Amino acid sequence: MVENMSPEEYIDYLLGIIHNYTIFFLIFDIVFFVAILLVLIFLIKFLKSKEKIRASGDYLRYTIRGMEKERARIARELHDTVAQDLRYCKSLSEKIEENSVKSHVVEILDKSITEVRSMSYNLAPPDITKNDLSANIMNLCKTFSDFAKIEIRYTVPDGLDTQFLSHDDNLNLYRIVQESLNNIHKHACASEVTVLLRNQMRNEEKGLYIFISDDGLGFDTKKSYFSGTRHFGLVGMKQRAELIGAKINITSELDGGTQVSIIKTAE
Repeated sequence: MVENMSPEEYIDYLLGIIHNYTIFFLIFDIVFFVAILLVLIFLIKFLKSKEKIRASGDYLRYTIRGMEKERARIARELHDTVAQDLRYCKSLSEKIEENSVKSHVVEILDKSITEVRSMSYNLAPPDITKNDLSANIMNLCKTFSDFAKIEIRYTVPDGLDTQFLSHDDNLNLYRIVQESLNNIHKHACASEVTVLLRNQMRNEEKGLYIFISDDGLGFDTKKSYFSGTRHFGLVGMKQRAELIGAKINITSELDGGTQVSIIKTAE
């Protein structure tokens, strides 16, 4: 076909081929440019979302650290001022001549001193700075049992490994357990609580597993996460777990008690 073309026709034929290739590469360039633009937009949004997540995590971390400092400050104030004043009042009350009044006043002051000490300990236990989670939770359970008059079965196997936990891990896991026990005391009307700490079993991921269960009233977990008196406590537990990369699961049913599981894997 080409061989039978005149020079003018052959030139037109070549120009047509060049035109077609030009259009093809032009379309290809446009598609390629659009694809690159979409990828760049996706990357920018992805990086911004990561930055937001990182900023959110940093904000939560700073907030919790600020809360812990404020807890420590209030605990010192309670111990150094309120408790001291109560003890002074108790010494003065012992000088009251009327025995019936004296015994009543001393009883009230003793109760107040005990409650202030308990508040101070719950805010900032002196042993919480030690990275011994098992011992810290054991002391927490004992203090809670004495104060709330609820039996606690605390179980820890020999050789429990918590060495992989950082200071922040220890602190936040302690606070999660503490808040869980506080919820039991305030809302559950339980007579018995079980707290279990253990490491992985069989095919589980390596790490620390904490289980807290009670035989109390139970509740609707969906409603309590978003409304009601337990809202802030449960949200705080969830936030602390997310902050340290732990998993938390809360299951409950009315009149069926509540079970809390916390899993912190070893990285």
